[in-house]
Formats: sequence, C-alpha cells, structure tokens
Amino acid sequence: MPDRKPPPERPLIAAKRASKREAALDQAARLFNERGIAATGIADVALAMQVTRAALYYYFDERDDLVFQTYERSCQITAADLDAADDDGKDGLAKTLAFARRALTPERAPIAVLAEVENMKPEHRQVIVAAAARNVRALKRFVERGIDDGSIRHCNSEVIAQTLTGFVSWIQLSPAWLDSEESEERTRDAKYFMHLLGNGAGAPGVQAPHIDLDAQSLRPAYGNPFNREAAAAMKIETVLAKASQLFNRRGIDGVSLDEVAGELGATKGALYHYFPDKADLVRRCYERAFDFYEAVADIAAKTGATGLEQTAIGVHLNAQALAGPVAPLAPLVGVRGLPDDLHASLNRRAAQISRRYEAMGRRGMRDKTLALGEDIQAAARAGAGLFAWIPKWRSAPGQLRDLGDEIVRFYVRGLSAA
Repeated sequence: MPDRKPPPERPLIAAKRASKREAALDQAARLFNERGIAATGIADVALAMQVTRAALYYYFDERDDLVFQTYERSCQITAADLDAADDDGKDGLAKTLAFARRALTPERAPIAVLAEVENMKPEHRQVIVAAAARNVRALKRFVERGIDDGSIRHCNSEVIAQTLTGFVSWIQLSPAWLDSEESEERTRDAKYFMHLLGNGAGAPGVQAPHIDLDAQSLRPAYGNPFNREAAAAMKIETVLAKASQLFNRRGIDGVSLDEVAGELGATKGALYHYFPDKADLVRRCYERAFDFYEAVADIAAKTGATGLEQTAIGVHLNAQALAGPVAPLAPLVGVRGLPDDLHASLNRRAAQISRRYEAMGRRGMRDKTLALGEDIQAAARAGAGLFAWIPKWRSAPGQLRDLGDEIVRFYVRGLSAA
C-alpha cells in the first residue's frame, strides 16, 4: 500500500502554534537583549511565558536553535521594514525616515540585537551575517538614493547606515542599561530619534564644531615603566584594552581567556597572575569602560564653550575610542545577566552620565546652539546609540578623526539636505 499522507493541519491549530512560537521568540529576544545568550536558555523563556519547558521543545530543538530562530526573525523583520519603507517613501530621505519609523514603533515587541553572532554555530552564523549585511546594504542604498536625488546632504553612506542600525539597536537596549520603564522610554526615545534623523540636534544655522581632541590622550599614564607597580598597571591596561576590543567584536561569551592571551602573545597562566578568572576580567573591563565614559563627560564639560560643543566632544571622543585601540567595553547586550552588584553599579553610573549630558543639553538650549525639543532626557539617553555599535562593523583602526567628524555632523545636522 502506498504511504498515506498525514492529514493537513487545521488552520486554527496551525495559527495557535504559530502564535505560541512568535510569543516565545518575543520573550527570547527580550531576554537575549537583557541578559545575553549564555545566560538565557529555553527554560528561561518558558518561565517568562509561564509554560513548561517541554511545551517549547515542539518549536526549538535546543538553545542554539532558539538563538538562530530569534536572530533570523530579527533579520526578517528588519528586511520587511526596509521593503515597506522602499514602497512608502518617494525619495531617499523619505524611505530612510519610513524605515526608522517602522523599526522604532513603540508598540512592537523588541527584536533581538545581533550583538552575539560570533557565539552561534558556524552554519547559523553564516546565515545571520549574510542577512544582516543585506539589510545594511538596503539601508545604505536609501541614503545613497537620497544623496543622488538631493533629499539627503552629502555624507558617508556606510557610516550613516551603520549608525542608524546602531541607533535602532540602542533604543531597544537602553532601558536595561538605565534601569527604566521600557514602553514609556521607547516611545520618547523613538520620537527624539526621528527628530535627530531628519533635522539633527543643532539649532538652525549652526555648523558642526571642529573637534581637535584625541581619545588616546584619555588613557591613564603610569609613569616610570621600570617601576614595578607602574609596569604592572601598564600590563593590566594592555590586557583590559585587548580583551574589551575582542569582547566588543565577538561578544563576551564568544571570547575565551585563551584567545585573549593568544592575541597578546602571552599564556593563560600569565593572565591568571592579574585576573583570577574570566568573570573578574569582564568586571574590570566594564569598570575601565565607565571610567573612560566619565572621563569623556569631564573633558566635554570642561572644554566645550557651548552646549553644542560639549555634547559634540562627547560624541566624537566616544566614537574614536570605540573604533580604535582605546576600546572601552561597549554598552550592548547582557547587562542584566551580570552579577547583581556589578549590574547595579553600571546602572547607577550610566544614569549619572546620562544626567551629565542632560545638563549639557540644557546649556545648549539656553545658549541657542542646540534644538533638542522638549525631551532633553530622551536626547541624553539616545546619545550612546551614535557610537555603541561601532565595534560591530568598524574593523579598520585608521582615520578615527574622520569617523568622529562624520558622526558629529550627523548628530548636529541630521540627514536632510534642506
């Protein structure tokens, strides 16, 4: 007898199963963004959904499959937004704005930020890298079309497309970093970003200031290298910078101590002389990063003659640092997966830095160099979106000032050629 085909699945059952899978992917995306891949398993998603772990094994074979499906859906949603924006917009600027508006819809569940692609199985990673690259190319084409049709000012389309990608990612991550209410802040931050994208933060008629500062100068100086304590401090700084650079590119859980040691031409035993384990190394990388972010806020407040100059200095120095050898650990996914004391400390420090940029923004509003609208808090929160994503796409270490200049021009002027 010929094999009988199984009866087709009834539409209602199929719809319910699809709905449950989508709900699981929503929860997985939120948890991956907040806690990171390594700290999130199928059991965590089941707990968040208040279902049994067994109920999810119908949809996901293992955590690797859950990660792949969650990241793949993120790419698919972005691709759909780009396709719809291409249909909606009459010129390059309108298409770019339409994409951002869709991507930042406050009512939409968060999608996974693709910050830990290196932590995936090779066959999965290949698919996601290719899909993400297609999306960036599509966004870049919007910008290039806008330059050609005169709706977008002349700019580096690659830098702008990647910065927009980073901004969309940051707005999904910022509530976890600032320990704030997700739904309310996403609405406010999305509104501010749409203003920034079109018009920039600068007041009408102002130009992007020239920033002649070097992020490298903010690295600590340790004095006499023949002094034992100074030499040890210099070695620790070297290790922290290299580890942070690797963590930024590949994700914290995508880098082992062996790999850090190998990049430094050292043994893992040599690292254990200064760091008892990887958790301590990660902690100290985060502490070093926030020391740097605070130092940038200090120099911005002290040297900027106007609110615009102060905030532009902050953007420029952070962009230089994250693209170059200073390499502070970027505020990306996983902050809520850190030890409670470190998580609380980073939340507190991030909020303090945000308040400092709020003060700079208020100064710029008073001296009429900034036009931030009514929500200066949202403007300050959104700032990290201009540079936090840089290590994910920028691998060439040269021309750091040029990169900083391009991002500052975007910050000050937005994209509109008008």
